[in-house]
Amino acid sequence: MPSIFGHALAGYAIASAYHQGRPSRRTALLAVACAAAPDLDWFTGFLDVHDRFGLAHRGLLHSVLAAALITALAVCLAYRPRLRRPGPWLFLGTATFSHGFLDACTFGGTGVAFLAPFSSVHFVAAWQPMFVSPIPLSDHLTNWLLFSLGTEALWIGVPAALVILASRYFRRAGLGSSEA
Repeated sequence: MPSIFGHALAGYAIASAYHQGRPSRRTALLAVACAAAPDLDWFTGFLDVHDRFGLAHRGLLHSVLAAALITALAVCLAYRPRLRRPGPWLFLGTATFSHGFLDACTFGGTGVAFLAPFSSVHFVAAWQPMFVSPIPLSDHLTNWLLFSLGTEALWIGVPAALVILASRYFRRAGLGSSEA
């Protein structure tokens, strides 16, 4: 799995692209929270939850169904007056789904249960350029952590920076409108 930093950066880049520049603080925090939310299932590792229930890491909370529910919750809480507008649904849904997509693109993981609870099959991307972050961290895993963060910087950080810069350029050039 990419680190929380990689998921947060992806969420911010998506919010930035939608808003053609710098999103409001609320919008940015929502997009980052939606992008990171599926990793709440990581804590089930401390509860000795077996995967047969789909509650283990990369299980139910990483599914398309969970992404839709997380998005609906965020939109209903933060954009109640605009429930009928597709914009908040699209960018928060994209931010939420980006989590599972990025996890599927990591080498060394167990795959992602995109179709949970309807199927227990875990999917991986055909191309896996990022390495799984070692958590919990110990002294002998520091080099692995640094290497995995380097792959995230390359495969998440560079595209995210390009999206953020391009969206700001388009806003300044007047090539798009911004919604709050």
